[in-house]
Amino acid sequence: MRQRFINYPLLVTIVLASTLVPSVKSSTAQEKPQSELRMTLSSKTLMLCLGSPLRLDLELANHGSQELKLDKFELWNHFSYGFSGTDGSGRGGGRGSGCDSCHGNYVVLPPGGRYESSYDYPLDDFFKDAGKYTMKMTYNQVSTNELTFEFYDCNSQ
Repeated sequence: MRQRFINYPLLVTIVLASTLVPSVKSSTAQEKPQSELRMTLSSKTLMLCLGSPLRLDLELANHGSQELKLDKFELWNHFSYGFSGTDGSGRGGGRGSGCDSCHGNYVVLPPGGRYESSYDYPLDDFFKDAGKYTMKMTYNQVSTNELTFEFYDCNSQ
């Protein structure tokens, strides 16, 4: 009769590893539900005269398996931007600029759901020079793509 040798320390290690791995995966999924949110920023006009308004379009998509509830006020609240002048100068900035009438309103995105919204971005003194600008938005640590547009001095001919 053949006798089997069981390596108990190895068996205990395998059992512990198999029971710990699922809990690690589930806690990671619970910590980052917003990471399944995809945001795309665009504009129909990327070449503008100085002083022209900038209309932004935002598309949200839920690529996750859980429903996402998004605060409309916060959607248009966190911007960062940069400037590159034709003379090689540059500067950066950012601000919060939320939709005041959106307080308490939410967008609910089911898995696979999409939402589109537009916003007339109020241009301040940062956008006073002709040149290239970049802009992106952030919502709950998820950022959009970087949108590039250009302002021209249409009055200098």
